[in-house]
Amino acid sequence: MKIAFDERELAGALLCGQIEVNNKPTLMRKTLAGTKTMLVIVDMVKGFCVSGALSDPRLKAVAPEIKRIAALLPDAEKVFIRDCHTEQSAELKYFPPHCIGKESEVISELQCIKGKEVKKNSTDAFVQLLAANNNLLGYDNILLTGVCTDICVMQLALSLRAYISEFNGAGNVVVFTDAVDTYDSPTHNADLFNMTAVKLMEQSGVLVFKTLV
Repeated sequence: MKIAFDERELAGALLCGQIEVNNKPTLMRKTLAGTKTMLVIVDMVKGFCVSGALSDPRLKAVAPEIKRIAALLPDAEKVFIRDCHTEQSAELKYFPPHCIGKESEVISELQCIKGKEVKKNSTDAFVQLLAANNNLLGYDNILLTGVCTDICVMQLALSLRAYISEFNGAGNVVVFTDAVDTYDSPTHNADLFNMTAVKLMEQSGVLVFKTLV
C-alpha cells in the first residue's frame, strides 16, 4: 500500500528551520581572514532571483547576507558562479528553460562585489571552477553562499570536499545557512530540503555555520 505524506506537515513536525538552521553556531571572521580564503557566490542571477521559470523571491532574500559576508572578508578571493545556458543545453531536457541571456546576469544587489565570474552549464560548477582555478588545494577555506541549497550549492560543496580529501588537502569547505536558500513549491518544501541538504553536507565533511561575525 502506498503511504502518502505531506512535505509541509513533515517539515513542521521536524522543526526543520528551527533546529537545523537557527541552532548552528556562528564563525568568527578572524578565523577566515586573509588571501587563502575563497568566497564563492553560487547562482545569484536574475533567472533564479528576479524573473524566469525557476525564479523565487526567497532566493533573492539572501543577497544582503552575502554582501555583508563579502564586506567582512576584504582580502578573500571572490568568485561568482553563473548558471548560463543556451537553447541547446542538455539540462533543459529535465528543467524548464532558464538562465539564458539576461537571466544569467548577476543580480544588481551584488554587482558591487568585485570578483571573477565562472559560467556553468550544469547544476554542479566544480568542473568549471577547477578549470578557472587549478589551485583549489591551495586555499585554507572555500566558503559557499547562494542558491539553491539542495542542488547547486550542495553538489559543489560535496565535489569540493571530495576533491580536497582525494589529494589529502587541508582546506575546509564551509557553508553558511543564513547565506543559502532553496526554492519553495507545492512539491518542494524549502525548509525540509534545506535541512536535508545541510545534513548531507555535514555528514560528508562540509563545515556548516549559521553566519559569519
